[in-house]
Amino acid sequence: MNLYKNLLSDIDFNNLIDVLTSKYFPWYFYKTSLNDGKYTNDFMFVHTFYEKQVGINSPEFINILPLLNKVSATIGTKHTDLLRIKANLYTNQNKNITHEEHTDYPDLDSYTTAVYNLTTCNGATKFENKLEPSIANSLLVFDGNTMHSGITQSDTDIRLLVNFDFK
Repeated sequence: MNLYKNLLSDIDFNNLIDVLTSKYFPWYFYKTSLNDGKYTNDFMFVHTFYEKQVGINSPEFINILPLLNKVSATIGTKHTDLLRIKANLYTNQNKNITHEEHTDYPDLDSYTTAVYNLTTCNGATKFENKLEPSIANSLLVFDGNTMHSGITQSDTDIRLLVNFDFK
């Protein structure tokens, strides 16, 4: 597991924040954080930019390119086959809620997951008993087969991140 701080330049970071928090940006409600989720009250809003089976899935994809280029350069040539890029937006529910533990692609043997945080808050990404806090402009890279879960925030209006999966 690797953590990279201050990943984007201030200009690219602020441009991305402006796009993702615009009142015109399309967010889609997910009743549970997983497709077959069993938890209740672990909803979130999602925007999928890219899925391997579909290709570019959003007219907003162009706005994610500076981040994609930086993430790809950071991860390196080991994993160059892009599987998915999606943004997650968690709203404040006045308490920290831990979403279901999962891997993004349970049927794959080897892939890399990266979580890019756009907000600093008391939300986190949880790995067994280890918490990685949500720190704005930081990238957390880990083996995709590592079980993890998102934790909502209670100290800010939103927790915003972009999730990448590479094979």
